Amino acid sequence: MESLSYFTSSDAPVGAIVSVPVRSKFIHAIVTETRPASDLKQEIKNAPYEIRKLGSVKATAFFPAPFIAGAKKLAHYYAGNIGATIDALTADVILDNANKIETPETPQGLALSRRLNLELSTFAVQGDDEDRMSSWRSMIRQEFARKKSVVFYVPTIEDAENITAMLTKGIEGYIFTLHASLPKKVILETWKNIAKNTHPIVVVSTAAFSVLPRSDIDTVVIERENARGWISQKAPYLDLRHALETIAHASGQVVHLSDSMLRTETLRRLDDQVIHQGSPFKWRSISLARDILVDMTKKNVTPSGDEVPTKFKVISSELEDLIRMNHDESTHIFLYAARRGMSPVTLCDDCETIVSCTNCSAPVVLHASRDNGKNFFMCHICGERRGADETCKNCGGWRLSPLGIGIERAEQEIRALFPDIDLFKIDADATPSKKEVQAELEKFRAKPGSVLIGTDLAFAHLREKVDHSAIISMDSLLSLPDFRIPEKIMYTIVRLRSQTTRTILVQTRRPMEKVFEYALKGNLSDFYRETLAERKKFGYPPYAVPIKITAEGKKDEVVEVMAELKKAIEPIEIDIFPAFTASTRGNSLIHGLIRIDTHIWPNTELIARLKSLPPSVSVRVDPESLL
Repeated sequence: MESLSYFTSSDAPVGAIVSVPVRSKFIHAIVTETRPASDLKQEIKNAPYEIRKLGSVKATAFFPAPFIAGAKKLAHYYAGNIGATIDALTADVILDNANKIETPETPQGLALSRRLNLELSTFAVQGDDEDRMSSWRSMIRQEFARKKSVVFYVPTIEDAENITAMLTKGIEGYIFTLHASLPKKVILETWKNIAKNTHPIVVVSTAAFSVLPRSDIDTVVIERENARGWISQKAPYLDLRHALETIAHASGQVVHLSDSMLRTETLRRLDDQVIHQGSPFKWRSISLARDILVDMTKKNVTPSGDEVPTKFKVISSELEDLIRMNHDESTHIFLYAARRGMSPVTLCDDCETIVSCTNCSAPVVLHASRDNGKNFFMCHICGERRGADETCKNCGGWRLSPLGIGIERAEQEIRALFPDIDLFKIDADATPSKKEVQAELEKFRAKPGSVLIGTDLAFAHLREKVDHSAIISMDSLLSLPDFRIPEKIMYTIVRLRSQTTRTILVQTRRPMEKVFEYALKGNLSDFYRETLAERKKFGYPPYAVPIKITAEGKKDEVVEVMAELKKAIEPIEIDIFPAFTASTRGNSLIHGLIRIDTHIWPNTELIARLKSLPPSVSVRVDPESLL
């Protein structure tokens, strides 16, 4: 149900959390609309059900009216309901303790120009980390002088802790961090301190704390705007950047979208003057590090001038030299691997069938056991493990070849080449907890001349700069049919350049890809222009809003659902295709993709049709991936 109706004689303003009876139990609910019963006598009399009495009111107007207005707008945009929208933007610990904690206040003293022209109150900030943090420190001083508070929203827990560490100096006691992994007691105590502090403050938080108990927040900064992790994990699958900006505008707050490289969609808004530059804009990422692009397909030349193909290598001679130099000069080197395991894909040489998970049909990743050294297959979707000593399930052949380079394969090669060099590794398998990650980083820092190899997990925790860095391989990402992949590669390399002081090296078997040239030179402008032209050609954001519809179930059932949907939304076109991976429950998955012109979304008629789909069908508006 979109909403439920009850009656009460108590004061239950919009935004209040109340207790309501549903069947034989009471649940929490949020008031989104109230009307006098005297105005609805005939409607109540003709209702096909009995309107029940409301339970207790847990908090008076816990959610400010601007927040509820913004949530309604978001629910419509993402073809969801307002309850699920508010749930995605509010931590469970806050909802569960709403009757015990301070009630958020409606922002006061808003500038008239912001109320009249909210679409112009978003600013884009693009620059290196040091420059952005310096700008934020200056802005915080200015806002504190105006007796105003500032909130920074980030996509991950690691980002929250990193940015807090970078901003804390000079404002100790006035900066607070909130994220869902903190203990309940710590969250509630922090919430209390945020509410009671009479001095302007800074809050660094994830999106689950989109409502805060302050009336003096005038500025919202959405940091790491181009990073992954901004899409909510359950319906209505909000883009939390868009959601936070919408809520802020409803509250009359200024928004800054910030990163070392902003998203193509954000830069397009800047071109269209929908948003404005918030500080001197950088179209080139500056780094003093020497850049090296290594072509892993290059051939050896014999004395007679003949070209001889080289043997497949994981570590190039150039990277070997860099690791050796790092050891000899007692510096620090970080090696980035895009994928976990030994090899991301295993292929049958006889019939070219990809070895897949028996539970969910996703491609399995080859790993090496740390206990006995034996290889095993692991599914990174559902977690299934099995021994790697098997034949092809399709043809029975034994010739199964691992393809691609995972972190474990790179680790083995480095240990074989440099047995006397200290090597530390960080990934979800080797260091599953934050404590283990920090311990490995401390050992690496304490050992000049050592090597740190890691995935995105290591990169997220790497606060101090390194002398040298190298990307072992990102080619497996280029094989994915995802229009956002070039931007992910560009973003990763640009950020890695900013963390490196002397040398950055990239290994690839696809050196012709322009993204490597743009990234190693820090050429953000030309990359943006090329990406924009490519997306316009194929109808991707920012020129269209993609809507991905996924039907899950028995094969015949999902085919029928998609056929009915195709007919129901005519004349709007929908592309129907099988999912890249199967469901973790072994069901069939079929995707449907609709592209709607940006200027005509949200479309009320189409939204009504999407919301009428059965529960086995999920709808994602502007998803992170189309796969």
